[in-house]
Formats: sequence, C-alpha cells, structure tokens
Amino acid sequence: MKIRDIYQLPQEEVQEDYALDEWYNTLINKDITELDIIDLCRMIKQNIFIQLAIDKAIGFLKLNPLEGDVYDGQLLEVLFSVDMEKITEQKEPLKEVLMDVKENVEMDNFMSDEDFNEYKDLVEKFLAKINSH
Repeated sequence: MKIRDIYQLPQEEVQEDYALDEWYNTLINKDITELDIIDLCRMIKQNIFIQLAIDKAIGFLKLNPLEGDVYDGQLLEVLFSVDMEKITEQKEPLKEVLMDVKENVEMDNFMSDEDFNEYKDLVEKFLAKINSH
C-alpha cells in the first residue's frame, strides 16, 4: 500500500527548487515495501511518518546491523536520535536487535578499530537509553 494512501495524503504541488520536496512527493507515492535506506534515514531525520520509519528500520537492522546510507551504522545512529517516547511500541524488538548486534558484530566488519569502538559505544548507549525508559 502506498504511503499516501495509508496516511490519506493529498498530492502536493511539487516545488522543483527543493530537493526535500521532490523526495517527499516521491516518498508518498511509494509502496511501503519500496522504502530504501535513504528514505528511512531521511524519514527519521525529518521526523516524517516516524512510526513507519522505525518499524522498517528495525527490519533493515535485523538483516544488516551496519546498514547506512552514507556510512556503516548510520541507520542505527539516526534511530538513536529519536525521542524514546516515539519508540515505545518498538522497544522490545529494537532491544532484541541491539542485543544481537552486541553479541555478534565483530571487528572484521569495520574499516578501523575506531569505527568498531564508536559503533559498540553507540549500541551500549542505545541499550542504556532503552532500559532507562
């Protein structure tokens, strides 16, 4: 089902000058199965259809915990920035993903020790954030 149909949105008039408007108009005409990592990162950053974005992001992270648009781990990083009040319903599935990542992601998956340590710290901070709510 297309996002515009789920949220019952009218077709906006496209303003050619703005990349974000063009992306938004493309986004709302996508089926939810067509959402990609670029869409998810933008949706979360822009706080657009956030519940849908969180659900889809968790699915992507289950398949690849290092998922990202520009760099490895970006999806988890943008998800970490979301207010915990918006993650309430997805708290348990997200916690499961983070625990799995903590146990299974290895140094071999990263370009450098620094990247690996930053990612591990992010996972720890995210788990602490979830557990404190």
